[in-house]
Order: sequence, then structure tokens, then C-alpha cells
Amino acid sequence: MRKNITIIWWSDWFGKWLASFITKSFTKNINLTITWRDIEKLEKLSSELSCNYETDNIKSVTEADVVIFAVPIWFMVETIKQVWPYIKKWAMALDVTSIKDSPSKALRKYCKKWVLVLPTHPMFGPYISTIAGQIFVLCPEKKDKSDPRYIFLKNFLEENDAKVIEETPKNHDKMMAVVQWLTHFDMFVFWETIRRLKLDLKKSMDFVSPIYKIMISSVARYLNQNPKLYSDIQIYNKEVLKVHKTFMKTTNDFNKIVKDKNEKKFIKTATKTKNYFWDDANEWQEYTDKIIYMIWRQSELAHKKTWKIVSIENIYTREKVRWLLEKVENETLFINGESYKINNWNIN
Repeated sequence: MRKNITIIWWSDWFGKWLASFITKSFTKNINLTITWRDIEKLEKLSSELSCNYETDNIKSVTEADVVIFAVPIWFMVETIKQVWPYIKKWAMALDVTSIKDSPSKALRKYCKKWVLVLPTHPMFGPYISTIAGQIFVLCPEKKDKSDPRYIFLKNFLEENDAKVIEETPKNHDKMMAVVQWLTHFDMFVFWETIRRLKLDLKKSMDFVSPIYKIMISSVARYLNQNPKLYSDIQIYNKEVLKVHKTFMKTTNDFNKIVKDKNEKKFIKTATKTKNYFWDDANEWQEYTDKIIYMIWRQSELAHKKTWKIVSIENIYTREKVRWLLEKVENETLFINGESYKINNWNIN
């Protein structure tokens, strides 16, 4: 029996990936409907994704077996209030925002008791081609863990090699206040400091070590995302201000140490931090060692295969190219008159 799935979304960022993933995974078993605030984009997207579309959120949920809320954090509760009376019996209602406490309270407050509510956080962006190795945080109530609908979804994710974490919405948000807010905040301040210093970033690349380049790449990955999403993460997670307070005090403490030229205190504090994280630090150094090795190995392989037939595969689209590698220059492969950035391709 075919299931009806509705995705209510606001932007074509994660919603588009989600719709595409669902249609590819359950092609013969689902009828997918998407909603959109822009009718022209909606028609284009539904054609591209080979699914139905509906401009009215209420109509879109009346026959849905699964309703997925993929709207921004600030608009989530209002959207849930709008459609909850029209969600049918025994349906499943999920949200996919990166904050779980307020959406989960709204879902459980407004949805009928026979609707399975499952706050969900897919912890990845829309650029992946597979969910293997990706993290899904699921926030079921204890009584729902034995529900066949929940068991099906959890098993599906794990069978596709995703990592499933079960957590309460409040504990999720406490963890995200550090995992997301602290890292994102630090990354933004890093880039904004470089901008204010008017540093020539390209020129700085001539002086970099592999670790600095990895760090720059990680920060750039953050900068390349939707700033509205990150502002929502910063503003709407109630746990953030506690982390904020500690972060600012730590920054001021280190600033004073440097101002006072207190080398003894700097070393003492750094040593204390190092000892606290000693086991984890060793493990993550091994992780970066592997990244550095893989980058070096790809570059070495490219130079060894110059003027030989080479096979490359795009890490995003899985497109494959096999032809004579003419030269390697500035981390760019030149094959059959075309150029390919080595960062986007895997050399086999």
C-alpha cells in the first residue's frame, strides 16, 4: 500500500535534498507532496523531483501518512499550529530543525494523541550523496520507541548505515549549544577578524601548514552555508547564552594573560587544558593525520599519473571521467582539454 508523504518547507536548502532522498529511496511505495511559498518555484521543483505540489499547507496534510515540517526555526511553531487539526489519525509528524525543545513541545501540545510525534535532527547539509555515516538525532518519547512506525524509520536509517542517536529534546539542545553554537560562533569570529584585518587570504596560503589549511577549509565550509540558518541556531536555542557567558569569560581571561605577558600562567592554563583532553587529543590528531595523508596521497597520485590514462570520480555527483591526464597545475587536473579541481574529484 502506497504511503502519502508531505513535506512542508520554506526554502530550497534542506527541503529539496530531503524530497530527492525520499523519492529515490521509496520510489514505488510513496506519493510525495511538497508545499512552497513561491508558486513558480513550486511548479519547477515538483517537475524536477517528479512529485505532487500543493500551495495550501492544510490541504497538503489531510491525507498524509507522514508530515515533515522543514521550515525555519522561527516559523516552526506557527506552521504546526496552522495544520495540526487537519493531520489525520495514525499519521506520523516530524520536524527537521536543528533545535528540538520548542518544536517538540509544539508538536506534542497541538497534535492529536494518536499522531506519532518524532522530533528529528539530521546533522548534515544538503551536499551529501548518501546518508551512510551521517548522524540522525531522534527524540521519541519512551512510549513511542515500541511503535511500529518509529521502529521502521529507525531500522531504515540504520540499515542505510546512518548513525542514530536517541535523545531528549532538552538534552539535544544542551549538546547543540556547544557542538553547533560554540563551533559556529568561533568560526564566524575567525572569519570576521580576518576581514577586519584586511588579510589577503590567498597570499596567506603560501605560508600555511596542512593543519592550517584544514582549519581554513572547515571554517570556509561554515561560511558557505545559509547565514539565516546559523542566525536561527544562535538566537533560538535557549541553552546558548550559558555557553556564551563561559566563552566570553574564557576569551577575556586569555586576553588578560597576553596583555600582562604572563607566560607562566599561559603555560599553566594550556597544560591544564591539554591534560584534561589528553586521550581525546591523541585520537583526533590521528584523525587529522589521516586527512593530511589522504590529501598528500591524492596529489602524489596525480603527479605520478601525468601522461597516463587516469580515472577520476566527482565526490558530489559520482560522475566519472577516464582519459589522459595532461598535466597537474595549482591543484587542478587537465584531462582532454578540460580542467578539474582536485578537491572535487577522487583519483582512482
